[in-house]
Amino acid sequence: MTAKIEMSGLQVNMPVKYIRAYAYVRVSTNKQLDNTSIEQQIEAIEKYCKENNIILVKIYVEEPASGESFSNRPEFKEMFYNVFQKENNIDSIIVFKQDRISRNSLDSQYIFSRLKKANKNLISIADNIDTNDPNSKLIYQILGIIAEVEKDLIAFRTSLGMEKTFENGDFNGGMVFGYNLINKKLVIDEDEARVVKYIFDCYSNKMWGYRKIASNLNMQGIKTKKDNHWSITAVRTILNNKIYNGYVKWKGKYKKGNHYPIISEELWERTQKLLSLRSYTQEKIHNGSFPLSGILKCPTCGGAMVQGNANKKYKYYVCGRFKNSGSKACKSNLVKKEYAEQEVLSQVMNYLNDLNLSVPLQRVVIDNLKNELEPIEEELNLLEKNLTELKREKQDLLQLYTKRIIDIDTLSEEMKRVQNQESEQKEFITLLTRQVELKNNNDLLPVIKRIANDFNSFYNLLDDYDRKELLRFLIKEIQVNTGEKPRDRTIKNIVYEFDQELFEEISHELI
Repeated sequence: MTAKIEMSGLQVNMPVKYIRAYAYVRVSTNKQLDNTSIEQQIEAIEKYCKENNIILVKIYVEEPASGESFSNRPEFKEMFYNVFQKENNIDSIIVFKQDRISRNSLDSQYIFSRLKKANKNLISIADNIDTNDPNSKLIYQILGIIAEVEKDLIAFRTSLGMEKTFENGDFNGGMVFGYNLINKKLVIDEDEARVVKYIFDCYSNKMWGYRKIASNLNMQGIKTKKDNHWSITAVRTILNNKIYNGYVKWKGKYKKGNHYPIISEELWERTQKLLSLRSYTQEKIHNGSFPLSGILKCPTCGGAMVQGNANKKYKYYVCGRFKNSGSKACKSNLVKKEYAEQEVLSQVMNYLNDLNLSVPLQRVVIDNLKNELEPIEEELNLLEKNLTELKREKQDLLQLYTKRIIDIDTLSEEMKRVQNQESEQKEFITLLTRQVELKNNNDLLPVIKRIANDFNSFYNLLDDYDRKELLRFLIKEIQVNTGEKPRDRTIKNIVYEFDQELFEEISHELI
């Protein structure tokens, strides 16, 4: 496309430069105050692009359930990664309004800095911001701060409203099995209520376990409120939820609700006693001894694989859906524990050796520690001041007692309250102090270097829990080949949380 420009009476055809852009749209989990739905945002962005010679390459649409922080938004993370890939040739990110990106001022500043460093722009239509304009930088930062304040105000108002709802005996949550929420009131769903009674009866009178109840419900074709298969967790949640006994909950407190209970007081009490008794006798399963739990994926359903039967001589990983919900949900798809862990460890070691990540890993860890622990130091100072105030308060109480302004019972009660607060403060101070000491640990760098260069030795020194945490830090998921027998189910592919390109980028930026 060309544009005609007049020069000294001559018309010259000049090529029009098109900007290539990604668009990002989302709505928050709360109702939008400015009535900007996903469709309205897209319409405004498409109109803006048409009027300003912008090629809209792709629109990223975030689901409403995603978190406020951009780190919890998969669509944003994918877009933010792709915008920096040279082959995509993207110039700008376009949003309808700045707070669609983030309501956190630090997040907003980080995004702005990354885009500016890569000579890319952020365009916010409603705010009339184009960061290509030097004057927009200050406006963008101010709007980021305003958005964060608005987020805090919304959270505060929401909390007040929910507390009032609780005090009135009404329910604060969303969907709950056994009830329908009509005009913000819980109304019994007769079909689902029969299932709730069935669960309590099977557990308390038939002495069934969670898994047997879940499997039985699935075999009957009964689904949860969200149309999922029943699982151990879903059954346990039903049995522990006091809403079925006629109570509502808010911030750990219970209050008699305005809704009708589904379960009688007698059945509820009997169930709770059985739950308490069985909690002492049931075998405790610690997933730390199965370090691939969660990241090893079932070859049939793609769900997480977890620890199988721990009593067997040969240990296996098993599909979590099968274990929790029975054969109606998926197959067992057993994978040999010893084989899987040895194979994954071998592949991880080779991968890390190829990365040569000693130097960038040192820098990343040190920078992360510094960024994370500096606010903790401020919190630590505040806690120590609070502790001093509590000591002063104890002295004041003793003076009030000696002057006979308060009696011995009041003194005892108040001293106990202050001492409890003091104990909590000291415990928290100890925890934070340990974290702060990490930043000043002179042995940290050689340890990091040793980890990077000799991962196998380091891994073998860890306990079960830390092995699992380390692997989850490095690995996004482990894919398994399908097969009729366990020996046929081999490791197909490992998807890492970072790749060679990312670490090369970090190395160039930080070294």
